[in-house]
Amino acid sequence: MTTNLSLTKALLLFLVLVPVFNLLTVLALPTAISHLVMHRIAAKGVEGASVPDTRPEAQRRKAEIIARKGINVALPAPRVDASARTVVRPSPDLLYTACVFDLSKGALHITAPVQQGYVSVSGFAADSSNFFAINDRDAMVDAEGRKHLDLLLTRDARQAAPAGARVLLSPSTRGLILFRSLIPNEAELPQLQADFQARQRCQPL
Repeated sequence: MTTNLSLTKALLLFLVLVPVFNLLTVLALPTAISHLVMHRIAAKGVEGASVPDTRPEAQRRKAEIIARKGINVALPAPRVDASARTVVRPSPDLLYTACVFDLSKGALHITAPVQQGYVSVSGFAADSSNFFAINDRDAMVDAEGRKHLDLLLTRDARQAAPAGARVLLSPSTRGLILFRSLIPNEAELPQLQADFQARQRCQPL
């Protein structure tokens, strides 16, 4: 009788622990890893912004990154090489800009000019799930014929958006935005960094 009771308790304990461990594996672990990655990206952005740069636009951008501690601001990354591991499986044919977002105080306005070639903006929730991906085919064209992406990221479906902006609902308050821009050839890299990557924006509304 005692043996049967012990087996019953053990079985009940097993049945209770299985869904708990499953929940931790499916939800808690990816979220914890995602938060760690976001923290590292923000910290790297602040570290990079501490490097002196005499260009006025670069100084303004670096001051903004430092003031916001790498959160809710676009963090342009240098071209990746074999040692780059912040972005999973980075490609040397792409330029990356990351934005660690926090919507606890309001919506985020995301804008990017679009050059000739592939450009995309993707959103990753706190559990690392990809909840949107938009590329140059979705770009709008302004009165002067220039293509651009204009997005508003929010948790509130009733949020008023700037004219022309596409509203995107985030499933989590915190997460990561990732810009990708194709480098067509080596000769165009400096212009791509100066005229397009440097103008990618991710800022509170």
